[in-house]
Amino acid sequence: MTEFLHGFDAFTMAFMVAVLYLSLSAVLVYTALCRRTYPGFGSMALAQVSWSVGLFLNYFRPFETLFSLYLGALLMQLYGILLYRGLLRYGEVSSKTRLPVNYIVFAIVSAVQAYYMFVNFNTCARVVAFSSGMAFFFLRIAIEPYATRSWKRHATQSVFSLLFFLLGSVFAVRAYKALHAINCVPSGPDNMAKLLFLMAIVITPILCFSIIAMTFARMEAELRCANEELQAISETDALTNLANRRKFDRAYESEWERAERLQHPMAVVILDVDDFKHYNDRYGHQVGDACLRTLAQVLRAHARRVMDVAARYGGEEFALILPGMTGAEAAALAEDVRRVFEQAGIEHADVGQRSVVTVSAGVAAQVPTRNANRFDLLGAADAALYAAKGRGKNAVVLA
Repeated sequence: MTEFLHGFDAFTMAFMVAVLYLSLSAVLVYTALCRRTYPGFGSMALAQVSWSVGLFLNYFRPFETLFSLYLGALLMQLYGILLYRGLLRYGEVSSKTRLPVNYIVFAIVSAVQAYYMFVNFNTCARVVAFSSGMAFFFLRIAIEPYATRSWKRHATQSVFSLLFFLLGSVFAVRAYKALHAINCVPSGPDNMAKLLFLMAIVITPILCFSIIAMTFARMEAELRCANEELQAISETDALTNLANRRKFDRAYESEWERAERLQHPMAVVILDVDDFKHYNDRYGHQVGDACLRTLAQVLRAHARRVMDVAARYGGEEFALILPGMTGAEAAALAEDVRRVFEQAGIEHADVGQRSVVTVSAGVAAQVPTRNANRFDLLGAADAALYAAKGRGKNAVVLA
């Protein structure tokens, strides 16, 4: 490995890495400015720019040598702070107690570097300070998302953590070697620096891809949730929050096919609020809406199984799909609904002997067969409802 690295020129590698970093930084900045991103993305893009400029200053020194080296080292350390800050914001983790630790380490490392650069020049001590700081920042980036329960990890977090753990480990090894070295070459074109450059050439595009990919992954997740919400809204009755007719029809067809395949019974209940037009005219539409919502609550409480469907069938009509129930079982459930709704005691004057709002229900059940018409079951339940109305209302009739 040593002979392999010896064949590379450190400054040529630094130039290649700087060009690569600047190009990828431009992509991140463009994405941050012109595309939808999330909190933390801008900080991560700025981190990439900071590292690129710091690397350029460290190896090509456009200003006075010591000033270029010092400023370059500061900007490269700032990369670790900005990237960590961006990941904190993206992970929705509080930075009040976390970022100050990085600021303190940054201040200490900067002071040590300044001392060994401008007061008592010592390249080994400077490399130890710089590499130790970078190892600290990178290992925090790698480990903390998995050590903090509240940290919301993004789609490429595992890639991030693995790469930064490797980088942090290499910087730690570099600090250890510099600590025990007798003499360190100025500007760091040693084999360890060359290894870091090789890693940067491979890792940097992956890191930039990960930063952009996590944004797109989050956008896709939000889009999926939005589509699910729209789907739910399109299948929900706005007044009662029960399934609407569209969802009822889909569920009915699906459950019919399943019952036919398994040869299980299937029951349907159609309910109608008695004398609802008269109630609406007398008490007003707002009170009428409240009455329908009360019935919806009763139906929801009785359709407790996962496969049960309670729906607003139309106007003051409601319906239940009860897979696996026999006619007798469905009729008993419908009777419970009728009784509980009557006990709600919604006042309704001028309706004969009754003084409260009531409901009538028609029940039908069958085991679907291949040649059976699926709409016959609904027709039977509807006919049973009319029979219940004919019996004086406030009744349940089984077809």
